[in-house]
Amino acid sequence: ARMDCKFPLHALVPKNETGAANFLAKYPEFDGKDVTIAVFDSGVDSRANGLQLTPGKEAKVIERFDCSGTGDVDMTKRVTANPAGVIVGLSGRSLKISSLMKKVNAKGEEFRVGLKSLYDLYPTKVREKIIAENKVKHWDEPHKKCVVDVSRKLEEFDQSHPSTANNLPYREKLKKENLEASMEMLNFCEKKFTEFKTTYDCVLLSTDKGWMAVIDITETGDLENAIHIREYSGNYDIQVINDYLSISVNVHNDGDVLEIVGMCSSHGTHVSAIACGYQPENRDLDGVAPGAKVVSLTIGDGRLGSMETGTAVVRAIIKVMELCNSGRRIDVINMSYGEHAHWSNAGRVGELMSEVVNKYGVVWVASAGNHGPALCTIGTPPDVCQPCCVGVGAYVSPDMMEAEYALRAKYGDVYTWTSRDPCIDGGAGVTICAPGAAITSVPEFTLSRAQLMNGTSMAAPHVAGAVALLISGLKQRKIPYSPYSIKRALMNAATKLKTVDPFAQGSGLLNVERAFEHLLDNAKEAEVRVRFNVNVTNGNAKGIHIRHGLLTKPEEFSVNVEPVFFNDKETPPKDKIAFNVRLILVASDEWVQCGKYLDLCYSARSFSVRVDPTGLRPGVYQSSVRAYDSKNVEKGTLFEVPITVVQPIVVGADQMFVHRIPEQTYLPNTIVRQFIYVPRYATWAVLKVKAEDPNGGKFFVHTLQVLPAKYCKALETQKIISVSNESDTVLPFKCEGDNILEVCIAKYWSNLGQTSITASVEFHGIHSTNGSIMHAANGIHRIDMKALRTEEVLPSISLKNAIVVLRPTESSITPLTNRDVLPPSRQIYQNVLTFSLNLTKHQEFSLHAPLFSSVLYESEFESQFWMIFDKNCMMVGCGDAYSCGNFIKLEKGEYTIRLQVRHEKKELLEKVSEATLIATFKLQSPINLDVFKSFSSAATGGKKIAAFQLTNKAPKPVYVTPLTNEKITKANLPSQCSWLDGTVTYAKDEYGRKVDTMSFQYVLIEGPLVKKANGAVKETKSKLEEYKEGLRDYQNSMIPKVELADAEEIYQELIVSNPKFLAAHVALIQNLESAEPKTQMPHAFAMALEKMEDKKGLKATLNRIIDLADLVIRETDVEGLLSFYGIKMDTRVDAVKIKANMDKQKGVLLEAYMKKIIAMGKLHVAAPAEDLEEVLTEVDEVFTGIGKFSDINDAKYLPVCIWHAFLHKHLGRMSKYLHKLYEEKQMREILEEQRQVFKVLNWSHVEKVIDRIIVNANPQTYRLF
Repeated sequence: ARMDCKFPLHALVPKNETGAANFLAKYPEFDGKDVTIAVFDSGVDSRANGLQLTPGKEAKVIERFDCSGTGDVDMTKRVTANPAGVIVGLSGRSLKISSLMKKVNAKGEEFRVGLKSLYDLYPTKVREKIIAENKVKHWDEPHKKCVVDVSRKLEEFDQSHPSTANNLPYREKLKKENLEASMEMLNFCEKKFTEFKTTYDCVLLSTDKGWMAVIDITETGDLENAIHIREYSGNYDIQVINDYLSISVNVHNDGDVLEIVGMCSSHGTHVSAIACGYQPENRDLDGVAPGAKVVSLTIGDGRLGSMETGTAVVRAIIKVMELCNSGRRIDVINMSYGEHAHWSNAGRVGELMSEVVNKYGVVWVASAGNHGPALCTIGTPPDVCQPCCVGVGAYVSPDMMEAEYALRAKYGDVYTWTSRDPCIDGGAGVTICAPGAAITSVPEFTLSRAQLMNGTSMAAPHVAGAVALLISGLKQRKIPYSPYSIKRALMNAATKLKTVDPFAQGSGLLNVERAFEHLLDNAKEAEVRVRFNVNVTNGNAKGIHIRHGLLTKPEEFSVNVEPVFFNDKETPPKDKIAFNVRLILVASDEWVQCGKYLDLCYSARSFSVRVDPTGLRPGVYQSSVRAYDSKNVEKGTLFEVPITVVQPIVVGADQMFVHRIPEQTYLPNTIVRQFIYVPRYATWAVLKVKAEDPNGGKFFVHTLQVLPAKYCKALETQKIISVSNESDTVLPFKCEGDNILEVCIAKYWSNLGQTSITASVEFHGIHSTNGSIMHAANGIHRIDMKALRTEEVLPSISLKNAIVVLRPTESSITPLTNRDVLPPSRQIYQNVLTFSLNLTKHQEFSLHAPLFSSVLYESEFESQFWMIFDKNCMMVGCGDAYSCGNFIKLEKGEYTIRLQVRHEKKELLEKVSEATLIATFKLQSPINLDVFKSFSSAATGGKKIAAFQLTNKAPKPVYVTPLTNEKITKANLPSQCSWLDGTVTYAKDEYGRKVDTMSFQYVLIEGPLVKKANGAVKETKSKLEEYKEGLRDYQNSMIPKVELADAEEIYQELIVSNPKFLAAHVALIQNLESAEPKTQMPHAFAMALEKMEDKKGLKATLNRIIDLADLVIRETDVEGLLSFYGIKMDTRVDAVKIKANMDKQKGVLLEAYMKKIIAMGKLHVAAPAEDLEEVLTEVDEVFTGIGKFSDINDAKYLPVCIWHAFLHKHLGRMSKYLHKLYEEKQMREILEEQRQVFKVLNWSHVEKVIDRIIVNANPQTYRLF
């Protein structure tokens, strides 16, 4: 075969399909010049290929802002350089001022300092690359040497002790433990390397030319070799960190906040290259509008991966408004981001989006979503309260299939997964469709020149670029336009694709040339600056959507239409008075009826639409009522009322609740939709698909039900399946009765060939009453079950999570900063709620605020964001509106949670000051509730339920018993647990148990569990005895708290009156300890000792502590205690009293042991003993004494273990104990001691990592929202 050597470059960044290439050939000067596109995305790399310059050699990316807050650095701390030109950073490092900083600093020696972990500025893949590179460069070789060294020493030790390996002398055993501990720590560090984060010192200084930021990437304080970077605005200054990430900076609030702008993914750069990339070396690879400029507004939050937040979207909107007001007009917004909303007729963010379009004249282009092929899957945006956006679906052309996907056959169609109309309220979400893929530029951090990406995310920037072409031409020709005239032109000029799914293409495929002609031809029409607000008064909807059951009668709808001028409040009254259009109303189908004419002046009018679906066969029908100007019908539709009607198939008992889909031949992207009215009591269904010929295929199955006030994902199944003729492909899925189900089967767009298949949907169901919540206080809980058909039933309830309700300990409403002011002066406020959480062990849990959960664009509040901090103010987790199912793992400790809610109305924020947080803890193992067939069996603990048949004739009850105290205690629930959460299943059928699961909540009884009597005899004391004991205990409790002189007086008095009361000696030890340096760590103590003046006094204090401890040890009957704890069962009448007394004695003895070892260790540091062996022998004796009564590895004794290891110079053991202690108490002092240990061990690579951890784990202040 002849080889075609000419590669179709034009199809890599497609422009021919929509006429953009022809438009540029015809009007080369209208290439986007004088047009700016704001890209709401993950950040744009201005160093990427094609995004550096415009054809006019100007900067392409003219602004870069991170609106999410991810890159914010708190710079409120001011410092002054010392005479040597050194300042101290927040890391604690000494930072040497660079020569450039000295030269340009406008404020002399004053600087601002901050601290920033760049961990969350890096996209995940870049983070992994950097960690992998650092590991190879700086870790692997020295670490392997250390491992080999310790391994060799272990081997030598074993070889020198061959016969006594299992019975080593105590000292030798310690030596081996030390070597093993060293190996254990090396292995631990190797495993944890990927978690080590890098935090940089940041310095900010004011210069005559604006702010300059300095980022110490050397981590040594050598600012001469640090990054020096000016604000991006006006300077276009961008630097690279680690050869990967391009960053720029902005400064806010007069220097209080430094914003470091990175990128949370490559998505935004790719989007920008499609819209307006300029490739001078090969113009075929240009974006749609190569002359346009870009403002990068990052809305993806790096702390959340790349999820957008309300804060980020609103800040981006504010920045667009500010730029427009400053004369630097934003013409187009591209937003290839979005979620799915539960409703679209309300929402704070949606209102602000409309304001940007309606007041500032910006054309907002949004991706429709990638959640098809079922209907009602439009994302938000474009599905917001007003149809202000241009929603774009994704199309793939024959040329794209050939050049981008290397397919054998070529045909044009939409992608299978592109989201489909209508919006749930009946509105049109897809305005037009456009090419939804490209191979074009990506950021440098990908190490790739270009990549293939597809989705409506790629279709939207194609349209944004096309709009830039149109506006460029209109501006240069000085032709008036508005966002409304441009959207109408796009709709009326689009090419309708007759063979393509009408629900996916909107008005059709974008046609740039015809859209420009439409704008030219109709530039002087009265409605150029007018939008027509259309709402259907039944629910304030944007269209008519009938999908509620079998349609047996006509329905009437009242449609309200109101013309509104662009920037209505500033429109001259004469224009409003003069406005009048006489409309012709045209229904597109016979079953839709409306009036013929409507005279519309500048006021709202309404008309009635009658929909008669009674003659429609089962299926879905798309129609509309379109309004035309009677004077100029040729200019197309001024507005339309979209209508969608679903006539379902009814499946009943006479069909055995089975719907059979007849054989049909599927070509690529053939879509068959079946709308079935789900029978009452049905709770799950089984789809079976089988090929009827040898040609199998890949099919996309999407089942979906639209539920009231819930988003499209609430009850759906999406799966790509392989179908063959050998056996049925089975897909069970959950469903809900008395609601229409769409079963959508599509052959995947790129799966070539044809396949004939048959399919069936079989319904099953076990419907329950009282089946979701059980309150333990009510005792036996009854659940009534009713079946759709005869089913095998085996109820099972499994509780998997423990729920703790957190109430705020504090609420503070304050105004936000200057960048949170909506022009001209609408200040946004925040309500920051503070919560406390105490974890008694390592746990996995999730957090969410129920009042704000699962709502973003539809929320009445513009944003909600929480962060959780440890006691050192290090952020260890965060979440937003969608954090409910995101579990995090945290160690034991005390944590603070800060929740921020934002709005411009303080009175609304005041109403949420008592909002709660829900902490959902995963149980170590599920708890199963016992289910019984009868009440009597449940009440008497009889036989548990077995599988039985449930017919559809009458309901059948089952009974659930509450959990026993034993089960609750064994579960080790978190304190303040309010309820347990899990699932309930009823079916025995395998498919039913798999998909038909429902949430089940078990509400616990408040208060402590009932304690069983232990048979102990309660001790009776006289009032005088109680007084004497109370006085003694009070005096003892005060000894550690008062001044030493007073403590001595109380101590002497107490010893005289209670000579056998040994706890008094320990109390005095505690007082004496408070006078010495606070640290309990050996190396830190040694350093503190160097600065002490009264070393003699310290030695005397330590000797006194040792003497007091010895006194306790001598006076305690150690052998008697050991004998007591050796008793397996004490049958004496007063056994409880005896044990309590013995426990007290043991506690005092162990405390004395601990104090003695630590004091001896410190004394050895302060005044090294001449005979170290004598000291070690005594220390070992005390150390083993502790082990006789308790586990020496218990957290309580870790400080003793550390000193014991230190005295023996066992740095491996010391390191291991320090690590365990840090797990208990996350204190900087422990990490600093660990660093010293690694320094002595000469593990410099680990020492450097610990340095990083010390800085990262101790940020000193809470992170900014």
